[in-house]
Amino acid sequence: LAAGLGSSVEIETSGADEQAAMDALLALVADKFGEGE
Repeated sequence: LAAGLGSSVEIETSGADEQAAMDALLALVADKFGEGE
């Protein structure tokens, strides 16, 4: 996954665990994928 600073990324989930998947993806993004600042 690559997106430059200021890019917009659309994330869509589906299925029985779609909310859990979305929550996990949003947590990864918020944590900058564990790469710090």
